[in-house]
Amino acid sequence: MRSILLPTDGSTPALVATAKAVEMAKERGATLIILRVIEQTPMVNIEKMAEASALMRSAADGDGIVYAEELAALHKVPTKALIKEGPVVGEIVRTAEEEGVELIVLGTSSLKGLNRLYLGNVAKSVVSQAPTSVVVVKPTPDEIKQAHALVKEVTAETPAKAVRSITRTKQFRVGVYLFAIYVLGYAAFVVVGSYFHNLFGSLVGNLNVGTVAGILIILVTIALAIGFNWYADRAESRGH
Repeated sequence: MRSILLPTDGSTPALVATAKAVEMAKERGATLIILRVIEQTPMVNIEKMAEASALMRSAADGDGIVYAEELAALHKVPTKALIKEGPVVGEIVRTAEEEGVELIVLGTSSLKGLNRLYLGNVAKSVVSQAPTSVVVVKPTPDEIKQAHALVKEVTAETPAKAVRSITRTKQFRVGVYLFAIYVLGYAAFVVVGSYFHNLFGSLVGNLNVGTVAGILIILVTIALAIGFNWYADRAESRGH
C-alpha cells in the first residue's frame, strides 16, 4: 500500500505541510501516516510555553494530529496516526523505514529566530538521513494565514463530528455488542414464550420455567450493565 509520512507537532509550518501532504496523498491514492514525536527530555511548563511560542503553536492547533485526521477525512484520504518517543529526526527516519513510505512531507520555517533554527535543522537532518524522497514545505505569509483559518474551520466542533467521535470509540462498539446480546436474548425469550406455552408453563422443582427464564434475563441484563460500566471506567482512566 502506498503511503506518505507527515511528521507534525502542531506548529504553523507543520499545519501548512499537512494541507500539502493531504493533497499529495489524495493524488497518489496513498495512506497518510501522521507522526507525532515526543522528545524524551521532560520540560517544565515555562519551557513548553517557550517552545510553543517559538514554533508558532497555538492551543487550538494542539499536536496537529486531530487536524491532519479531520482534513484527510474531508478529502477521503485514509490515515494512520503514530505517537513515538525519542529524538525527533531519528524517529522520523526510523518510522519512514519501518512503514516503507514513498515520501516524507514536513514543514520548515521561513521566519527568523529560534523557530527557524529548530525547524530548519530538523528538516535539513531529515533530508540528509531519510531513506526516501522528502518534500520540505516552506510556508509563505499568505499560506500561514490560510493554514490558521483552515484549522479553525476543519477542527470546529459540530453535532455530526461529536456523534462521529463517539461512535468511533471502542466503548461505543462494546456497548453495541452487549446491547445486541440483550436484544437477541430477549427476542429468544419472547419467541419461546409465544410458541412453546407448555414449556414455559412447566415446573422445575417448584419453579415455573417461564418465571425462571425471565429472572435469568434480568440478572444477565444487570450483569451486562455492570460489566460495561466497569469497562468504560477502566478505558477512560487509561485514556482510551
